[in-house]
Amino acid sequence: MTGVGRRREGADRGGDEAGCGCVIWAVLHQESGLFFLFFFCFEWILKNKNAQVEELRIEKCNSLNFIFRGNLPQSLKKLLRIECCEKLQCLLDDTCTSLSSSFLLPKENANSHLEDLFIYSCPALTCLQATDQISFTLTRLVIRDCSKLTTLSSTGQLPVALKHLEIYNCSELTALLQKGLLPETLETLEIWGCGKLESIVEKFHNNKAFREIHTVSCYNLKSFPEGLHTLSSLHFLNIAFCNDFASFPKGGFPNSNFTLFIQGCEKLEALPSEIQALSSLEIYDCPNMSLSEEGLPTKLSSLEITSLKQYKALMQTGLHNFTSLTYLEIFGKPDGESLQEEDMTITLPRTLTSLSIGKIPKLKYLPFKDFEDLPCLDCLRIDDCPDLTSLPSLPSSLLQLYISGCPLLKEACKRDKGKEWFKIADIPKVEIDDKFIYDPEEE
Repeated sequence: MTGVGRRREGADRGGDEAGCGCVIWAVLHQESGLFFLFFFCFEWILKNKNAQVEELRIEKCNSLNFIFRGNLPQSLKKLLRIECCEKLQCLLDDTCTSLSSSFLLPKENANSHLEDLFIYSCPALTCLQATDQISFTLTRLVIRDCSKLTTLSSTGQLPVALKHLEIYNCSELTALLQKGLLPETLETLEIWGCGKLESIVEKFHNNKAFREIHTVSCYNLKSFPEGLHTLSSLHFLNIAFCNDFASFPKGGFPNSNFTLFIQGCEKLEALPSEIQALSSLEIYDCPNMSLSEEGLPTKLSSLEITSLKQYKALMQTGLHNFTSLTYLEIFGKPDGESLQEEDMTITLPRTLTSLSIGKIPKLKYLPFKDFEDLPCLDCLRIDDCPDLTSLPSLPSSLLQLYISGCPLLKEACKRDKGKEWFKIADIPKVEIDDKFIYDPEEE
């Protein structure tokens, strides 16, 4: 059985330890049937190695100071949550000699079955110590709302089998590791809301298993570690609201077809030069970043930008040269610089299947060259262009048209009445302001 099984917990969360302890003690002596244990302030109970407990949650054990090797059930696979343990200072600290306020991990085999560890809201926790003691099987580590955590490991080591590492809202965290390397097995890294984070690690080394990296609201992070270009399996790189992020490391990006998402990085001015492989690029609210066709791979399949400055730079070199581009999204800002018709007199890639345009307040029409000759375009979306009054001749391949926040165009597209109706009458699906225009109730 892998899911949560029978659940037993102390009826009185704050009081009769002896009575509740007897109940749990009896359960712990059963050889089978218990897969999940959730308790408050009962760390002294867990002394039975033979207890068949696979999942454990510890909450509001305010006398708990340390977690280190001892005598948890060998069957334990998941510490579902260590939460609101106000005095917990260190995990896996072999230097602690006091047993009265310590949580015990098995001495033999370093608790060889533990796979998942979740730690939430432990305000006194400053670091994880000898994490090699759970190295052999721990694959997922999640830490959230630990306000005094400054680093994950003072020894420079993380569990060697770790695949997924997630850290949220640890306000004093300055570096994942002050020294040492990330485990070679690591596949996903997520760091959210760690405002003082300055460094992830010194460098990436033999991290070829990496598939996803997310850094969000890490305001002091200025760059990524050296060796970013060696992450040959990288699938998704997300950098959002990292105000001081200014550059990428030497060597640039890996030679993998990955998605790059960048948002709210005001100091970032450019991407690495001569990018060899990038399947999707999404850039939002990065006003100082410049783009050029020479810096982007022509095999790019998806491009989303919200800066008209960036769009104009690409327009000058020719979007039609992106011979694999299937998705293009161009969004401005309602109160920002607007594209003029002459800015959009360009030829789009013939491979394009979906086009989205929005928040361009002064735009009156779409003057793309040879727009009706695009052979693959099947979806067109136009949002928040209040001055737009007309549509170009549309390609016969178009199957979906979505219009929102364009009052003049909406009037022009009225069924059987508007001057633009004849252009959209044969499109199978047309929605204007989230209403299907062929619905009799909308007539």
